[in-house]
Amino acid sequence: MIMIEFKNVTKYFKIYKNKSNSIKESFVNKILNRNKMEVNRFPVINDTSFKIYSGETIGIIGENGTGKSTTLKLISKILYPNSGEVHVHGSIASLLEIGIGFQPDLTGRENVFLYGSILGLKKHEIEAKYDDIVNFAEIEEFMDSAVKNYSSGMYMRLAFSVATSVDPDILLVDEVLSVGDASFQKKCIDRIMDFKNRGKTIVFVSHDMGSVRKICSRVFFIKRGGIFTEGSPEKMIGLYLKLVKDKYLGINSSLDEENAVLDVDFNVHRAMEYAHLQEGNKKLEITKVYFSDLSGKIINIFDSGEDFKINIEFKKNEEVESAIVGFEIITPDDYLLIYKSSNQDAVELVDIKEINFISILVKDLRLVSSNYYLSPFLINEDHDNKEIFDFRRKNYIFNIKENNIREYGKIRVQCDWDF
Repeated sequence: MIMIEFKNVTKYFKIYKNKSNSIKESFVNKILNRNKMEVNRFPVINDTSFKIYSGETIGIIGENGTGKSTTLKLISKILYPNSGEVHVHGSIASLLEIGIGFQPDLTGRENVFLYGSILGLKKHEIEAKYDDIVNFAEIEEFMDSAVKNYSSGMYMRLAFSVATSVDPDILLVDEVLSVGDASFQKKCIDRIMDFKNRGKTIVFVSHDMGSVRKICSRVFFIKRGGIFTEGSPEKMIGLYLKLVKDKYLGINSSLDEENAVLDVDFNVHRAMEYAHLQEGNKKLEITKVYFSDLSGKIINIFDSGEDFKINIEFKKNEEVESAIVGFEIITPDDYLLIYKSSNQDAVELVDIKEINFISILVKDLRLVSSNYYLSPFLINEDHDNKEIFDFRRKNYIFNIKENNIREYGKIRVQCDWDF
């Protein structure tokens, strides 16, 4: 079911030059012969069409001023398009600005009832939810104080708690989680994930690419001028990060460059001291191996439990019908920690071209802080016979970062401690 639809939507804002707001300004404009009012149009969204379906979690990313918040305001009917149509089906809960709808001279308790009524809750519904709202916000001792005395974090906690206490069909969230501390941000993400798991439609604007990657099933990337591009979180986040880096370096970036690979030093991914540990007949030959995060950023330092990718490029020197790709992860003291091959997941490489590229997503690898060696391989197994095309033992290296807890062993485990 379509929940939100934009049909050829254009939204621009008028920018006035030489507008006189006082007698003094009128006099100065007359003296300088600039009385003629100039009006420029600043396009934010340009002839845009898209559909958002029931149960989707959509991320919207882009630079400041590219129309992310404007898109949410068009959905929530705070703004209206200059042309085109916006159709929304279902009830909406909006968290577009911190504490929008709050009255600073009222207490936290009074604002819960005021804001709740704005969101469409009846008094008895707010009373039933009040304790849960306060407990989630974690500011019970301040509920009888005027919210004008709240910190921005306290303000946001209460606003988010009230806004998400309703049961809407559509939840709009606009960059409000950045104000809270780390523990509260996690609570907010958990609540959004609960909405997602219950099949709600969520539109999520954020500059936190980790949160976008974690909760979104599809991402809209907006460039200046109202250019919308949509795709998977990994692809769109990669585009956004490339744009930011190119802008920092003074490079004129375009969307046509989305498949370009940035110049990086791949040697930092190589363990040169073990470069001689290679074997195989080289019918298939590994030409490049590097690590990257899910956004496509090429790095070889990760947090414990962070998902990352092993990227392998290889060429075909002789005809091969099929092959198995895999890797080993080895500790610094030469202990084989992990062996994984594609045929364990019933996957084999066929239709092998002259140049081939494989990306292996490694999920939730809970290693403790250390360096680890990677041994990629290309082989073929036929019953008891194994043909080694290329095996690079300990030729590549990655690092798991330190955290603030001293760890021992090699693998982290999660435990529930019940006393």
